[in-house]
Amino acid sequence: MKLYSMHNSNNCRRANATLLHLGLDVEVIEQNLPAGDLKKPAYAAINPNQKVPTLVDGDLHLWESRAIMQYLASQKPNTLWPDDAKKRADIARWQFWEAVHLSRGTTPFAFEKLFKKIFLKQEPDPAALAAAEKELHATAPILNAALESHPWITGDELTLADFSVGGCFSYAEAAGLPWQDYKNIHAWWARLGELPAWKATAPKLG
Repeated sequence: MKLYSMHNSNNCRRANATLLHLGLDVEVIEQNLPAGDLKKPAYAAINPNQKVPTLVDGDLHLWESRAIMQYLASQKPNTLWPDDAKKRADIARWQFWEAVHLSRGTTPFAFEKLFKKIFLKQEPDPAALAAAEKELHATAPILNAALESHPWITGDELTLADFSVGGCFSYAEAAGLPWQDYKNIHAWWARLGELPAWKATAPKLG
């Protein structure tokens, strides 16, 4: 298997943390965005979206980070993606929730306060940040409540839900995310930060 990836991508971090945690034999091929790697015809042939990550396993060309995570975690028995329909449904629910809801409150902070300055040489848009903060405070309490009674999002064991949701907070500190009031999220984030696979995939800015 080959995973086309970029280190500082939240979406790639989810997939890379999964394969590292499980010790899977996957070749990671780092893509160079400024060099135009994602626009090359060979890459577009395996991912017409021209984004990362993309997993190639024989004739399977799989994009979308959460689908890649599930496929990788299906390669061997593990607790990240247990062989139980109800548990998998619960994990997938959090993955979809993060993609559709939580990320709307976190991604704009990383873009406006970090990447916009780096790549576009522009200042943050106050209106975009205000809208994102409103989204964050609509969704973060849901996650905070879920972490009230157990250490990981779906219970007592680490799952793909944690790596999926964790990706949203990769730039929280650097981007000044207003998440100070969510003590359960902070405690969970500290636990996640102690995992070797999560440490190894942390963003490297500057």
